[in-house]
Amino acid sequence: MCYSGRCMEGLGIANSGFAGREPEVVLPQALAGDLLGKASSAVLAERVLADGSRILLPRLTTPLDVYIVAEDRVEGPVKAYAYVTRGGFILLNDALISKLRIVILDPLEGVWCFRDELGKRERRGITPP
Repeated sequence: MCYSGRCMEGLGIANSGFAGREPEVVLPQALAGDLLGKASSAVLAERVLADGSRILLPRLTTPLDVYIVAEDRVEGPVKAYAYVTRGGFILLNDALISKLRIVILDPLEGVWCFRDELGKRERRGITPP
């Protein structure tokens, strides 16, 4: 992810039930602080969670550039708005997954591919620590 010329890598979870109409990403506070520094501004935005409950979260007013970096290629950038939470993981919403051309083949086993690899290649996700 890149913001105002500063870039950081992190492990993102793509099958979390995080849905939206536009590309969005959830960032843990610690990562957000390192990536954004003091230059970011946010507004409180209401989100409906996968279970139907509602929550207010800080949402950056300027989008990030999000990339997916695989061992043999990079997709992106995709402009995505970021929410900052106390959680420990980066979460990618379904719109961002789609724009990054990711296809989840087996969510339990973490098998995925890029859209142009369907039927040709399977990739394995990395298990978070």
